[in-house]
Amino acid sequence: MFDIGYVIRVLALAWRYKGNKTYKNLFSEFVIHGQCWLNDLDINWHMNNSRYLRECDFGRISFLFETGLWNSIVKRRKILDKNSNMVISALQVQYRQSIELGDRFEIRTRMNGWDDKAFYFEQAIILDKNQETAFSLLVRAALIPRSLTPQMLIDDLQMGSVQSPKLSPSVEILKENHRITYSTIKSKI
Repeated sequence: MFDIGYVIRVLALAWRYKGNKTYKNLFSEFVIHGQCWLNDLDINWHMNNSRYLRECDFGRISFLFETGLWNSIVKRRKILDKNSNMVISALQVQYRQSIELGDRFEIRTRMNGWDDKAFYFEQAIILDKNQETAFSLLVRAALIPRSLTPQMLIDDLQMGSVQSPKLSPSVEILKENHRITYSTIKSKI
């Protein structure tokens, strides 16, 4: 089913950053705000599990716009490879507490680093009412085609010689789990 609300929110984010030429530091924490609406609820009258992930999509999209990485992907689509894109290839999720109807929250996104195949993000949803973490997420975002590396996109930003910091232990575990779990399955990402 087509999710018009998702499309409108992405377009609103794109409009917000349209023409933005002053990009934020890749290693800053990026914050956007959300609220739990009636259409976010499940049968237990709290936010549906999939909606947590959907909200974090908006945090990553905002990150891509604010850092200029999205513009780098789009330029590569126009000049080098029309299929250039970033896709989610692994997630590690922890639900900490329920988000209820009307609850307001922040989605905090931070890049942990990258390797030769993917970017790694840490995200959290923090409730406004108690400033506690309701949800945390580690994300592996791979690039396609496989010949496109995160370092190439970083270099496109022309920020000087920027290298990935050492990945956190939790991200290293995510990488290892991804490698072991799917080593026998052929992947295109």
